[in-house]
Amino acid sequence: MSRSVGCAALLFAVLASCTASCADDKPGMVPFDPSKRQTPAADIAELEIRGQGVDRFTRCPPPGRLGDPWFPQPRPWTAPAPTADAGPPEPIDADYMSRVRDQSPAERAIEATHRDFRSCYRRGLVHDPAADGRVAIVLRVGPDGKVAKVEEYAACEIAVESIQCMKGVAARLRFPPPAGGSDSVVIPAVFTSRDGVRLNGNTGSPNDIYTSGAYLTLEGARPGLHACEAQARRELRQLEATATFTMTLGKDGQVTKAHVDPWTGEQTLLMCAARELERLKFAPPPSGTGTVIARLNFNPRQGSR
Repeated sequence: MSRSVGCAALLFAVLASCTASCADDKPGMVPFDPSKRQTPAADIAELEIRGQGVDRFTRCPPPGRLGDPWFPQPRPWTAPAPTADAGPPEPIDADYMSRVRDQSPAERAIEATHRDFRSCYRRGLVHDPAADGRVAIVLRVGPDGKVAKVEEYAACEIAVESIQCMKGVAARLRFPPPAGGSDSVVIPAVFTSRDGVRLNGNTGSPNDIYTSGAYLTLEGARPGLHACEAQARRELRQLEATATFTMTLGKDGQVTKAHVDPWTGEQTLLMCAARELERLKFAPPPSGTGTVIARLNFNPRQGSR
C-alpha cells in the first residue's frame, strides 16, 4: 500500500450567474439555493479499535436531527448452547421477580446501574477532568437470565477506564429468563462534567447532520475491523497502526474510492481495514457525491489518550 500522491484538497465553490434581484426581473425564476446543492464532507473523529478492550471515538459526533438515534441498533445475537458441565440452573428469586414484573428489562438495567455508572464516570475524570461523552452499554442475556456478554456501542469522549468499569458493573446483572431464549438489553448513558454540557461550536447544519449519520455507518464496520486485527494477531504481526482514510461516495452513498494518507504501523492490517471501509454504504449525498474522512487507530498504547 502506498500513500496517495500529492495532497488531497476539498474545494467548495458556489457559482451563480444570477442573484435574487435577477429573479425579480424574470418572474417565475427560482433563486439559486446553495444549501440544496451542498456537497457533504463528513470528517469523523479518530476511532480507536482495541482487540482486547474498548472501542471508542475520541470525539463525539456533531448534533444530528432532533430524534435521530445516536447509537446503532445492536447486531443480532444468539446465546451459545449450554455446555454439558453447566450444571442445574440456579433458582430464581421469587421476591425479585415479583418486584420487577412491571418493568421492562431496560428499565431494570438502568435502575440497577445508575449509581455505579456515575461512580465509573467519576473514576475516568482522573484521566480527563472535562470529559463529556456517552456510550450505549449492550447486555447479551442468556437463557438463564445471566449476562453472557457486554458490548459498548457509539462510545465517545469517555475514558476507556470508565467504560471498562461500566461493562464490569453490567456483567453482574441478573434478569428473568428471556421468553425467546436470549435477549439484548441496551443502557444508553450520557455524562456531563460539573461545568455542564460543553459548547463545541456545532450548530446542527446540514453537513453536521450528515456527519452525525456517518459516525453510525462507520460504527457498523467494527466487526470487520476486529476481524482484521484478529488475523494480524494470529499471524503474529504488529498490532499497532494508524491511518486516515479519505473515501469518495457515489450518488447511492457507496464508497467508490478510498485513499490512505497519512498512515503508520502495520501495512497489511491497514490494507485489510481499507477493504472493510470500501464495503460501507453511507446515506446518499444530497448533491450526488460526497466525501467521508475516517481515522482509525488500532491498539493505541496505554497512556496515549
